[in-house]
Order: sequence, then C-alpha cells, then structure tokens
Amino acid sequence: MSETTNSPAPIEVPVRTRIWQSVVMVVCADFMCMAQTAFASQRFDQDSAAYVWMVFCVLLSFVVGLLLLARSRYPHATFVAACVAVLVFPYDSTIALMALTALLARRNDTRTTVRAIAAGGFVTLVAQVRDTLRPPEASIWHMVFAKPDTGSQYGTDLVMLADERTIVVTAVVAALLELAIATLAGLHIRSRALASLATAKADAADAQVAQLKTAIDSQQLADAIAAEAHDTLAHSLSLLALNASALQAESKKLAAEAGSLDAGQLAGQASRIADKTEEIRKQAAGALDEAHISSAGDRLCMGRVQMARLVERADLPDQL
Repeated sequence: MSETTNSPAPIEVPVRTRIWQSVVMVVCADFMCMAQTAFASQRFDQDSAAYVWMVFCVLLSFVVGLLLLARSRYPHATFVAACVAVLVFPYDSTIALMALTALLARRNDTRTTVRAIAAGGFVTLVAQVRDTLRPPEASIWHMVFAKPDTGSQYGTDLVMLADERTIVVTAVVAALLELAIATLAGLHIRSRALASLATAKADAADAQVAQLKTAIDSQQLADAIAAEAHDTLAHSLSLLALNASALQAESKKLAAEAGSLDAGQLAGQASRIADKTEEIRKQAAGALDEAHISSAGDRLCMGRVQMARLVERADLPDQL
C-alpha cells in the first residue's frame, strides 16, 4: 500500500539493535535478578523447600536476561515474558523496564503504549514494594537505610536509620522514577527512528523528483528533434512532389513530340528526364532518412513520456 504525506506513522518502527547494547542489557538484567534473589533467600533455612526454590531462581537468573535478545523481533512477547518472570520469581523489575523500553521504541500504537506503561508500572511497584516487605536482612531497600557496620555479618542486630513507612515510600518513588526513565527512553528511541525514516523517505522523494526532471528535460529535447525532423521531412516531400510533377510533364511532352523529333533531340529529352529521375531518387532517399530520424525521435519521445509517467506513479519506499 502506498503512503502519502498525510498517512499515519507506521505501527512497527524500525529500530536498529546494536550487539554491545544487547550485551550490556543482558548482563545488567541478570545481575539485578541475581542480587534480588540472593537477598531474598537469606530469610529461609538452607534445608527448607523455599531455600531450594531460591537456589533454582538464582540459577535461572543467569539466563533470564537472554529474553531481551528477542526484543527486536518479538517486543510484545518479550515484555509479557519479562513481566511474568518478575511476578513469579523474586526478581528485580529491571528486566521488565528494559523490555518496556524496547516495546515502546518499536511499536507506535497509542493503545499498546498506554497498556504497556500501566503493566510496567504495576510490575515495578510490585517488585519494589515486595522487597520492602521482607525482613530487613533479606531486603535490599532495608540495607540501603541500614546503619553501617551493623547486621548479622558483624554479629549485631541490624539498625535502621529510617522507619518502615519511609522505606516503602522511597521504594514507590524510586519505582515511579524508574518507570518514567524507561518510558521516556523508549519514546525517545522511537522518535529518533521515525525521524530517520522520514528523512530517508524525503531523500527518496528528492531523488525521484530529480529523476522526473531529467526525464522531462529529455522529453523536451526529443520533442524538439522530432519537430525539426518533421519540418525537414515535409519540405523534402513537397520538393519531391514538385519534381515528380515536372518529370510527369516532361514525359507527356516527350510522348507528344516523339514523332516530330529526331534521334538527337530524343536523346536530349531522355537525358533531361534521366537527370530529373536521379534528382527525384536522391530526394526520395533524403526524405527516407528524414523519416527514419523522425521515427527515432518519436520513439525517444514516447519512451521518455512513459518513463516520466512511471516515475510519477512510483510509490515512496515503506522501509530503509
């Protein structure tokens, strides 16, 4: 389907994925999931089933970040899978926010954007608040607000520098800030990709305009050549007709006077007729050459017209 100037932006936005970006995203997502799970496992005894589940989650965290490698071809499925992983496993919301950024960058659809931001916000809030509700020794947010050199590793009780309400509010604010950063990053990447696409289409349109101008100039040249050839051909044909009429008159005159002329006079008349015939032959040959030139000019003109029409009807490319 051809696109016009007033056509809406494409729903699928072409965003180029660089290898180093994928590597950094996968490493960061794996690390955050591993760290969150490692802290959460400290509240369980090593011989309990919950601790075995935590060990499994830690092992899975080594590869869960690989989900982000599918964000280019399947951004929506990648985002859903990342959200499910954060809700089912004790993982940090970083992987879901990265998937949210990838989805917003590659899908220019208002409904998808609103739903993805809402789902990403819900998952991020759940992950951060879930961490604040764990025991202090098993919570990253509690460790942030803990007094230095306190805790079980120092042989003392963990001393908190803030109350639970402050910790929860801080986690909620941080979750909203993370959501805003992920959303703005995705929208920024999308806008840059759409701008690059628009620039590429404008360049293609400029190239087609230049090609059309060249075709029009060539058509005008062909028209001038054809017109000149037609004029020359018409002059040659007129002269040919006059000479043919003169030859016909000479022939009739010779036929009428043949009985009263001697051999010398007949030879002179025949020589003049032969000269006229040779002149008419040369004029006919010249007219034939002019006809060939005119025909070639007509073909060139038609070819240029057809090419101009094809260029004019050509659609702009949808993707670069």
